[in-house]
Amino acid sequence: MPQDVFISYSRKDSEHALSLAERLRAEGIQVWIDQHGIIGAEQWATEIVEGIKGCSTFILLISPDSVASENVLRELSLANESRKRILPVEIQTIELPSSFMYPLAGLQRVKIGDFEAIIRAHRHGVERVSQADIRKTLMILPFEDLSPTGDNEWFANGIAAELISALSNVKSLRVTDQQTTKEFKNFKGHMTTYAKEMSIRYFIQGSVRKFGDQIKITSALLDIETGDHLWQDSMKGTMQDIFDIQEKVAEKVVEGLKIHLASDEKKKLAERGTENAEAYELCLKAGEYFNRQTKEGFRLAEQLNSEAIALDPEYARAYVGKATSLASHYRAYDSDPKLLEDGLLLIQEAKRLKPDLWSANGPLSLILTLQDKTEEAEHAAREYIQNAPQDPGSYFSLGLFYQYSCQNAKAIAPFEEAVKLSPDYLVTLSNLIIACYEAKEVEKQKQWAEIAIPKYERQMKLFPENENNQVDYARILYFAGWDEDAKIAARKLDYLKDGRSLYNIACLHCMLKDLSSGLATFRKAIDAGYRNMRLLKSLLEDEVEGIGTLKGTPEYEEVKRMVEALE
Repeated sequence: MPQDVFISYSRKDSEHALSLAERLRAEGIQVWIDQHGIIGAEQWATEIVEGIKGCSTFILLISPDSVASENVLRELSLANESRKRILPVEIQTIELPSSFMYPLAGLQRVKIGDFEAIIRAHRHGVERVSQADIRKTLMILPFEDLSPTGDNEWFANGIAAELISALSNVKSLRVTDQQTTKEFKNFKGHMTTYAKEMSIRYFIQGSVRKFGDQIKITSALLDIETGDHLWQDSMKGTMQDIFDIQEKVAEKVVEGLKIHLASDEKKKLAERGTENAEAYELCLKAGEYFNRQTKEGFRLAEQLNSEAIALDPEYARAYVGKATSLASHYRAYDSDPKLLEDGLLLIQEAKRLKPDLWSANGPLSLILTLQDKTEEAEHAAREYIQNAPQDPGSYFSLGLFYQYSCQNAKAIAPFEEAVKLSPDYLVTLSNLIIACYEAKEVEKQKQWAEIAIPKYERQMKLFPENENNQVDYARILYFAGWDEDAKIAARKLDYLKDGRSLYNIACLHCMLKDLSSGLATFRKAIDAGYRNMRLLKSLLEDEVEGIGTLKGTPEYEEVKRMVEALE
């Protein structure tokens, strides 16, 4: 009879193995475990082989005794050949012998005492990465605004974002992305808990005090594993000194972590986009408005970047910032082609001013894709990868190009590369899974969904009020094949107010064949201000999985009129 779990272990670890089997059975999980010993090759070949082939999850208990056991190695090899979900559970942390390294390559291990993680991994899959990441992990925490007026949070956020951007150029560092830093503001737990969950060892803490032209930036580098402050310092000056201050902070981080920089990395850390402090300040404000992802936010970002360009016509970053806002404005709220035309001219000027500004190829590729200039769009994304192969954004841009041009099968590989470089950036994982779904790569879709589920659960545990994660989690459950769980999660989210989130839940209802709920939620999305006309029409007209299957009903006609009225 097929079992849910097969436990492979050394006889010397019987106490741990039997205790785990008992706890799993108490959860209603069927367990295959050899409690009496199997003697002879023939019996091994029948009972063990059938036990492994019939299980959903192969649990390997890791200890010095198990990795020395030939039988355990044979069981692991068979599970690997049978493409079973393998869950390494550590009784003791040890260095694996080479014979065990290949089948366990990239699999995250779970401690024997972390029973919740074992259950979660059995149900949703264990996290797997393509290769071991030996880079030092660093997170720049949101800087605190200590200004007397208390209205300079945009400046504090901008300083943190600048440090993230600068230090991301250091190849031996894995720096947490800006979105994660932004989300950290809502974290209410202990730092050690967050560090453990996110597997981050080093943190930069800081504060900003700005009054008029005077600034004071205090920062410290913390090793969370030892509890030591590797350095801390406070620097004062005027806005004209901001570039020197940021460069010194970045240099001190590198010194504190004992990292040797290559010449190109040193050049990147010292790089300045402008010498005009006022133009720089306007760009920081523009970034804050852009991150709001609202129609008004995009307009204000466009205006502020224009003012920065007027102050410094050679500030390439301001051109790129405005172009990115125009493209985002076009995608979400306004289908006026002039937005893309103006954005393209801005990118071209930025590239003329700074030919090696390869990050500009990301919005360039997006604009060209939205203009249906597919050959040029692909070239821009590939040029980005060629010149910035360590930047996950380069692979993400190529994946996005393929996704938007309906070449989802080709989008999978670049998205996978982006995940390899930035494994915890959930936006990339989500896009990857959707690309697999659209390409009908069912096995890959489920594999990546199972990898994503524990990451989303971790985020929801850390940030229970983040609605975007809840929406994406419900969709990921569907992509993993957990339809009933997805239905329950989706129905809990119809109360949301954000138009984009409601649109995504409407899509999920449709995929789950709950079309009446999909139609009602689709209406709510429009009422909430969702205006991506391309996607609205797609869901409305899809006669296979979309609301198009309800054509002819009064409810469908009502929503259709709502969409047509938006054009």
